[in-house]
Amino acid sequence: MKNRRLPLYFLLIAGLAAWAVVSCAHKPARFAKRCVECHQEKIAAFKDNKVVHSPVSEGTCESCHRPHGIIGGVYLKTDEKKLCYKCHEDSMKMMEKKHIHAPVKDEKCVSCHNPHASMNKNLLKGKDYELCFICHNKELFERKTRHKPLFDKECIFCHKPHSSDHENLLFDSVNNVCAECHNFKDKGFIKGHSGYDASGASCVSCHASHSSNNDKLLRNFIHKPLDKNQCNDCHGAPGASLKIEEKGAEFCYKCHKEAEKAFVKNHIHSPVSKGNCLDCHSPHSTDYKGVTLLPDGEICYKCHKETKDNFAKKHIHKPIEEKQCTSCHDPHSSGNKYILKAKGTALCYNCHNNSDFIKSNVHAPVKADTCIVCHNPHASDNKFELNYPEIEQCYTCHQKEKKLFDRVSVHTPIRRGNCSVCHSPHSSAGENLLVQRERDLCFKCHQQMLDEVKGEVVHQPFGKGECQTCHNAHAGNNRFHLIKVGGENCYRCHNRLSVAGKGSAYLHMPFKEEDCISCHNPHGSKIKGQLNRPLGNLCLSCHNDVASRLDKEELKHAPAEDGKCLECHKPHYAEIEYMLVADGAKLCSKCHATESPLITKSHNGIPITKANCSGCHESHSAINKGLLRPIMHTPFADRECKRCHE
Repeated sequence: MKNRRLPLYFLLIAGLAAWAVVSCAHKPARFAKRCVECHQEKIAAFKDNKVVHSPVSEGTCESCHRPHGIIGGVYLKTDEKKLCYKCHEDSMKMMEKKHIHAPVKDEKCVSCHNPHASMNKNLLKGKDYELCFICHNKELFERKTRHKPLFDKECIFCHKPHSSDHENLLFDSVNNVCAECHNFKDKGFIKGHSGYDASGASCVSCHASHSSNNDKLLRNFIHKPLDKNQCNDCHGAPGASLKIEEKGAEFCYKCHKEAEKAFVKNHIHSPVSKGNCLDCHSPHSTDYKGVTLLPDGEICYKCHKETKDNFAKKHIHKPIEEKQCTSCHDPHSSGNKYILKAKGTALCYNCHNNSDFIKSNVHAPVKADTCIVCHNPHASDNKFELNYPEIEQCYTCHQKEKKLFDRVSVHTPIRRGNCSVCHSPHSSAGENLLVQRERDLCFKCHQQMLDEVKGEVVHQPFGKGECQTCHNAHAGNNRFHLIKVGGENCYRCHNRLSVAGKGSAYLHMPFKEEDCISCHNPHGSKIKGQLNRPLGNLCLSCHNDVASRLDKEELKHAPAEDGKCLECHKPHYAEIEYMLVADGAKLCSKCHATESPLITKSHNGIPITKANCSGCHESHSAINKGLLRPIMHTPFADRECKRCHE
């Protein structure tokens, strides 16, 4: 029986072993999916275009993108430029050319090309020249007379899209590009140029490259001889060489005789003095007023390159910003330094309304016609084109004030460097060039202080806006830039108190310590005497012992309970201890008729006119009737006064 059971055990063990092997075996590795397996709709949309980028058509998104990223976006494997050049290695050569198209230079291939697919050739984002107009001003290409390539919508007929060794990305020199369509030796061509062989001339010296408001693509501003088709005014007769033997300004002055005389001034622009008119002007036509080679500002920067670099500042004078150098400078000559059109402020007033500069008090630089003492006429990193930050600009002249303002407590406008908050930099109807009268000026910032005391007891200097009676307007070594410390500041007006107090036997502690603002608000208060609190509360804020007893003891002296401390005490100085207004019974007799029979009777028939009331009675509060002191001599307590008094 036992032998029969053995095979069953072996079978069971073998089965368990087989299960263990199967359950412990590793699962086969799961291969990553390709992008196209999930993004089939996107791939299908890309493939609906005429031109599809090869990585897209081949489904190899990983050629450009990393397989991982963030929700709503994917990462490129490397920088855009490096990524494109990985396949388009030959295109790297275009970076070696003299002139590189801005998107190429900025490594932004996708500015023009769609990286996935497009309906346009070369994966371009736009059709024909519409792509170019994304960056280039379309208006300049759609004027009355247009160059034929524009009708064909082919910018690349003349220009290379990426880079070139020729200016404006032309595929060849200007005339060679023109010669692709125009035969310079053709009779019709020569006839169209008044019988001259123009093959040696630069086509763009007369004609616009793209469009013009004039016939024959002549530029907007045409030199008079060309406009009247009188080329022989400057050149030889038709058929002769276009070369002009005469050179310099003398040749120009044959026609521009008035200009020759007008240019003879103290300060002459270098091209004029050297007779190099063509440094600035075209002899034929241009798109710019005055037949200049470039717009106003740009023509100047041809020579004044360093000046242009200096204009890269935060704040730029409007003529510079608008590239209107000739707003201030005469391009030829002037009787003024720097070839300025006018001298000093007269030049500035051409644009700036002088009404702010001619008030009764005028700032010295304005009076001296020297705006540039404070302002840079071109550009600055400082507001209003100041030569220095505002307060530093003021300190270039006001050195004395700079030292005076180096104090502990500095007025906020000074601390922030904003002198113009209070002072007009040009002129003012008020003294010290203040932008408003003193009262209004201070309350421009401190209006809340004025609102707090409206309709109340106002300190006279504050009410009149004479803030400088107490405060230094700029800085001081005392808190709130007060002119003097504590009571010393107050005594400048309240001198009577100071004199009287010095000869008195007893001084109130705040008065002694010259801490007037312990009791008084220096600006104003709802309470008479400009007190900080109602009188009783004010006194008790220091006299805690009296306050404590008044809270605990039921019987209270009427003046103390009503907060009428001044009925018994003087507030500043006194000749009697405890700052009393009178001594002994004289003090009490102000309210109590000490000579009356009723009072005498209540004191056991003893007259008290010469008594010291406080010897028996508490001054403020008590627990005993009649404000009697808590500890009493037995005869007094028993009302047997005659045991001691006759």
